[in-house]
Amino acid sequence: MDASFPTANSASSPDERTKLKRIIAERGLCGLANDTKWNEFISAMRSREGWKPSYRYKCIDGPPSYWDVEWFYHLPFPLLSVEWLDVAFLQETREHRLPPRLHITDHSAWLEELLRSIGLEYRKGGTMIRIFGYSPKSLDLFEVG
Repeated sequence: MDASFPTANSASSPDERTKLKRIIAERGLCGLANDTKWNEFISAMRSREGWKPSYRYKCIDGPPSYWDVEWFYHLPFPLLSVEWLDVAFLQETREHRLPPRLHITDHSAWLEELLRSIGLEYRKGGTMIRIFGYSPKSLDLFEVG
């Protein structure tokens, strides 16, 4: 992974990870992901050619984020804070002609293979995959397929 980009364990201050560990203990959360797994995943997403999926996340100490597509600096570092991460797997491509056409590409197969190979726990919905950072696994805002 390029050393100039933030990694899963990048924190804005030394106290940030300590604060997060306190919240994890207070909430009785059990970790399902670690920095190594998150780094493998974000490295694969950053190096993906062509299409990059949208994502949103929920941190253990805040509300869910809005959808984003920037995989280098907008992730919630350190990823120790991620309760869940949703990744959209449908790509819409518009063909500008008469009549206009919309093509949908389903990227779930390679995403699921990547997640299985890394060992991240996830659940597939109708248009997104939820990656779980902690148990109990939250399905808030999750759309079942």
